Amino acid sequence: MSIAVSWLRAARNMVLPAKVYDFWCQEFGFISRRDQAMAKVVKVVQESSDSVSLWLKPNANFEGIQPGQHINIGVEVDGRRLNRSYSVSRVKGRRFRITARQVSQGKVSNYLNNHAKKGLVITLGDVYGEVSMAHFEEKPALFLAGGIGITPIISMLEAWSTSMRNHPVELMYWGKSEKDLAFIKRLKKIAKKNDWFRLHVIETEFIERNEDGTPKLIAESAQWFEDLKKRLPNVEAFACGNEGFVNQLRDRFQPWVNSFSFESFTPAFATASAGAPIQVNLTKQRRSVSIPSGMNILHGLEQAGVSIASGCRRGTCNTCTCKKVSGLVQDQQDKRVHAEDDAMFKPCMHAAISDITLEL
Repeated sequence: MSIAVSWLRAARNMVLPAKVYDFWCQEFGFISRRDQAMAKVVKVVQESSDSVSLWLKPNANFEGIQPGQHINIGVEVDGRRLNRSYSVSRVKGRRFRITARQVSQGKVSNYLNNHAKKGLVITLGDVYGEVSMAHFEEKPALFLAGGIGITPIISMLEAWSTSMRNHPVELMYWGKSEKDLAFIKRLKKIAKKNDWFRLHVIETEFIERNEDGTPKLIAESAQWFEDLKKRLPNVEAFACGNEGFVNQLRDRFQPWVNSFSFESFTPAFATASAGAPIQVNLTKQRRSVSIPSGMNILHGLEQAGVSIASGCRRGTCNTCTCKKVSGLVQDQQDKRVHAEDDAMFKPCMHAAISDITLEL
């Protein structure tokens, strides 16, 4: 045991200020902290041409995560600490895997794909997500995955592959081509070894398009789909992908199945059209910044140099939730205007349409 490790373990049991203890742990490259959950990257795997998986080893402060759930992580990119939300793609004991796909202007996902290496230290935030294995234990399950939307689904399939599964599971997995699909080889192995699992791959570059140019996700004339439709009234369906993917499948499948749940990972309108400047007053920071009216508030604040905690950027993790003291905001999904004072709201889901005051 090194002298540094011995010293830090002794210091942990002393009445030592958390900042001092955390500082020296960081200096020595350890993930131990007095209170903060941290993790170290212990393995990096290239899953496809545009996605990478990181296996994470957490410290003792981390309380754990279940297959199907999501977690907020923090990394330093160009001198700034950025937080994003990722689905867990596998859980093995206390260690777990996250998978990030490169996206245009995705600062964290692009950093992880291009620069993440073994030994990288990551901050762990809140774990959340209502979809879990227990939701699908009592009935047959139908999973609908678009691209990297496979991540929460494969975490559950991996767990079931090492235990007894009493009900069938079918996965419809869409991607431009099979070679672009993350985990496709592993999914085929699970399907080959387990009678309860069926895999259907749909390559979108070869299927018919809608009038707006998007792919028609369902080829209803296919024989396997005709057979699937007969089983749908008894299944619990779950879809995960971008917003357009989820909306198209929800409209089609919801009338057919016993229940339909979904998760969409599209950020909420960060580049929506913007109008005249409005003032955002930040009470805790004792300053005001100007952002364009109509612009997503979280995006606008970040553009103005305001540090604000965030995670999923789509309204599900609640990390950015704060109090709106006054002013008018508009929900960027349902377009409703909210005028209530002293009300909690999510900046990642709203645009300001008047001067506003936030408890930030």
